[in-house]
Amino acid sequence: MSDNAQAPTQPAPTKGEVVAMILKQQHEQFVKSDYAERLALAKRLSKNGQPWNNPLHFLQFDNPSIEYSLEELKSLTPPLDRDRLNYEWLNKAKGTAGTLAFNEHGLLSIGKGSGRRKPHMNKHQQSIKSASLRIFRELFTSRAELLQATAAEQKIEYLGIPDAMLPKLGQMAAQLAMKEVKQARRLRSRKARRVQQHSRKVNAGLLTISTSQKTYVNRGGEYGK
Repeated sequence: MSDNAQAPTQPAPTKGEVVAMILKQQHEQFVKSDYAERLALAKRLSKNGQPWNNPLHFLQFDNPSIEYSLEELKSLTPPLDRDRLNYEWLNKAKGTAGTLAFNEHGLLSIGKGSGRRKPHMNKHQQSIKSASLRIFRELFTSRAELLQATAAEQKIEYLGIPDAMLPKLGQMAAQLAMKEVKQARRLRSRKARRVQQHSRKVNAGLLTISTSQKTYVNRGGEYGK
């Protein structure tokens, strides 16, 4: 055999073979992810509640030597949201209906979720973010002024705030922001409760209309402590 002889090249896979290969990978990944999600749910449920009210408490889901099958996990855990889906697709090859949908290429079609992919923050989260940014700027400015004063006192060059200090400042700002927002929410709730109490007492005749609502709300301190 001559050295110039080349090994026979394998023919390129057809479209049907490629689709079958990708479809097999999709099924394997789907089953693997489904098993991992149900196992995590079983672990979480087994640790919640009291032993006498929790039938999963005595089952060991953290033990690697005990492996549960997918069908066992389905029977032990409550159904997931996707278990209730029914696309009612018709497999033209087999002529049977099922619970998964295929696209025009013969691959599994993943349904689009409702709503935004990245939901907006609610008002509470926005308040915490705004307060944390403001507090972070204040902490950053105060630390910078302190380091500048120290550098001027020791007659050394000011090189700015070290990068290692930024995560700590961010953590402090987040903690102070949550405390500030929580206190503001508590004050708003207390004020609304005092306003409601004033209205009910006026309607019941326990207070006269001449009694100022502002005086009653602020009685005993800020919003009637």
